[in-house]
Amino acid sequence: MDYMLLIVNRRGEAPREPIGFAEMGKFAAELGQAGKLRSGAPLHPDTAAARVKVRGGKVRVVDGPFAESKEVIGGYFMFDARDATEALEIAKRCPAARSGLVELHLASPDRVEPPPTSGSRFMLVFLEGPDFDGDPDGAKYREMEKWTDALKREKKYVECAGLPKSPPGARIESHGGKLSVIDGPFAEAKEIVGGYSLVVAPDRAAALEIAARCPHATWGEVEVREVLKVPAM
Repeated sequence: MDYMLLIVNRRGEAPREPIGFAEMGKFAAELGQAGKLRSGAPLHPDTAAARVKVRGGKVRVVDGPFAESKEVIGGYFMFDARDATEALEIAKRCPAARSGLVELHLASPDRVEPPPTSGSRFMLVFLEGPDFDGDPDGAKYREMEKWTDALKREKKYVECAGLPKSPPGARIESHGGKLSVIDGPFAEAKEIVGGYSLVVAPDRAAALEIAARCPHATWGEVEVREVLKVPAM
């Protein structure tokens, strides 16, 4: 089964312990050597991000940083695990849990193989506010499916997945060498990450255009974050 591990930083809080690319790279390499790693990378800071929403046919783009957000996603890992127990043990080993926190979610991504390689890779984060009413009749899912099918035809699609609320995610962080694990939902989070998509685009403007076409932008918000290129893991 696939799991997503989000690296989360609390705005305004200094890292409890500095964690560098080398240590995170070692963690990724260990997952890769074990045949567990699917993908992963840090993201450009939210000062370079944008949020897109569409209401009444009008597109609104707000540049980051987003002062109303108490938490910022700093990067991600997608990895394979036999079950939730193994996934949690992997998450506990992530060095980022010592500096901020990591958030673990079950995910069932739809991927294309091989993924497109031209352009830059962007993560589109699907944010849900407190007024999100779900998808009782599956209509939202069908709209998203049409959007992803179009991206596949355009050779812009890498993968996409929703992050289910059941089972809930878990947050892992370390204080003074002691790990704590808290199951969701997370009351301190103003926004819920309902899913994500990885796309390729020649530049930020093109990525924003892809986000503006995303149906999720009509009922939630889509945060556009460029994936930071790092040496192959």
